[in-house]
Amino acid sequence: MPTPARTRSKGLMAASLALLGALGGQCLLCRQGSRTRLCEACIGTARQAADRDRAARCETCALPLRAAASLRCARCRRQPPALDHCLAALDYAHPWDRLLLDFKFNARPQLARPLAELMLDLSSPATRPDLLCCVPLSRERMAERGYNQSHELARRLAGPLGLPYAPRLLRRLPGPVQSRLDAAQRRREVQGAFLLSPGQAARARGACITVVDDVMTTGATLDEVARTLKRAGAREVRAWVLMRAT
Repeated sequence: MPTPARTRSKGLMAASLALLGALGGQCLLCRQGSRTRLCEACIGTARQAADRDRAARCETCALPLRAAASLRCARCRRQPPALDHCLAALDYAHPWDRLLLDFKFNARPQLARPLAELMLDLSSPATRPDLLCCVPLSRERMAERGYNQSHELARRLAGPLGLPYAPRLLRRLPGPVQSRLDAAQRRREVQGAFLLSPGQAARARGACITVVDDVMTTGATLDEVARTLKRAGAREVRAWVLMRAT
């Protein structure tokens, strides 16, 4: 039978845990006390940087522009991608990159909600699509990881933004892990890697579609997704990415 002292100790422990849960503990980024997983200061800093940099990025690949008067980088002018437009919430850089690695490779899907909040500002009346979809994982990669990080972000954007979401619009065929390939290998291996899912043709035809992805590195994956959707009749294909590697 528990003693009164032990009962009080358990009660204090439970109260402490409840208080920590209510307060949210620490910000995952700056480690300061926060009621949410990412504190308002860190989110505010990220949004200010994104707003400041957005006009100085290529409209189709989201890389920083060297010529301020241009809308597209030299490469996109020379070889126009299938992707019509791309917006990135953050650069893939310290300290945000470690959150993405945790989210993607360390089985922490709960990070999707605070990270998706950083992407909400990518939507505007001018960039509002008819349909939202995500970059799919192959069946093998899905079984290995347990969840699709792009889907976890997209579904948390669709609700707050009031956008139709088609999580099964596309299928991905088996292939090598992209993070292990260089730029030329990525472009080669991703060719023909995506298919429109059965019964989805009507949703794609004539639609302006925004594809959600966690990180854009070379742009090869999103460009192949755009090419696949346009072959299916999509009018325009855009992308919202959490982070852009520069």
